[in-house]
Amino acid sequence: MTQWLEAVERDYSHPSIVGWCPLNETWQRSTDQITVLDDVTWGMYLATKAADLTRPVIDASGYAHRVPGADVYDSHCYEQDPELFGRLMAGLADGAPFVNADRDGTAWSVPYQGQPYFCSEFGGIWWNPDVRPEESSWGYGERPASEEELQRRFAGLVGVLLDDPRMFGYCYTQLTDVFQEQNGIYRFDRTSKLDVSRIRAAQLRPAAIEQAR
Repeated sequence: MTQWLEAVERDYSHPSIVGWCPLNETWQRSTDQITVLDDVTWGMYLATKAADLTRPVIDASGYAHRVPGADVYDSHCYEQDPELFGRLMAGLADGAPFVNADRDGTAWSVPYQGQPYFCSEFGGIWWNPDVRPEESSWGYGERPASEEELQRRFAGLVGVLLDDPRMFGYCYTQLTDVFQEQNGIYRFDRTSKLDVSRIRAAQLRPAAIEQAR
């Protein structure tokens, strides 16, 4: 917690920071017992709120939300089929959004309470046109057979979120490759490996949440 508050103090005045998230993908089933994770999550959330009165705070990115009524609620979802991805995300309109849970459905999080909601990790499309079959590489789902297939999948996944009038944002995984995790829009050295103009074009239209205002 001390290290986290040092980071908040260090970056407090940075203009690109719009919110705070102290934890990522904490994995633990919810029970009627108070756990160390419960205490740490609550403590970091409250300490962040006290350190910065101006920005929203989410208790954890994806998986185990432990603070009822936190400023923001989110999920991570790497479903690669845009149609199925759309069905998973469709519950937000009825106040029952997609929530990360254990494989058997056991809850990890406190229930959603109507906060602003976004999909903070999705996509992760496995693509590297340079990799040879014998090389080790990794990404989500089946590797597209062509860049055209990747572009269609990307546009379909993004379109699901853009068309949802209650989805306030999203974060695509990810900007660059990271070693063997080759699901970036750019290579590890930041050179282009696909037509970025099409990636941009798929996201240029106004989101439904903007048009509903």
